[in-house]
Amino acid sequence: MILDTIKKHLQSKNIFFSGDTIRELPSVIGYDKQFRWSWLATQLNTFIIASDAKDSEITVQTIESHLKYCFEYSSRNYKGWPRGFQSGVGVICILLSENITEEAKIYCKKLKSGKKWAAFTIPVVIDTTTREAFYFDKNPMWGRIYYPYFKKMIRELTT
Repeated sequence: MILDTIKKHLQSKNIFFSGDTIRELPSVIGYDKQFRWSWLATQLNTFIIASDAKDSEITVQTIESHLKYCFEYSSRNYKGWPRGFQSGVGVICILLSENITEEAKIYCKKLKSGKKWAAFTIPVVIDTTTREAFYFDKNPMWGRIYYPYFKKMIRELTT
């Protein structure tokens, strides 16, 4: 049900891209391209990939593996200015499950996913039993100008 809600939120913003299967999980994929002067005249291409793991356990390793796959997916499907030339890519990776470890929740809140050249991967987990979303609580230094946008989008998609 939450996956359908995310899809409706994406469609209401006219950013729905497709439904697909990511790593054998039913998924909804959105794509948004924005240019803002407040981002130092850069273009940000954001992929939102929400995947429903049902009752599978979500661990830190699950998140890292899914982030890697989602970033590869975005790299294969990105059509735009070369990364780093006033252009960047953000990948918001949302995993839904009723079985999320505490370590996985902390991982998302601390944004431990690492840096990439002109790209960001943002892990989010949603506990489907409580509908609670876990994502970064502080904006990191690297890419700081984009994180308020990411946080706003995550909030809109997960409430």
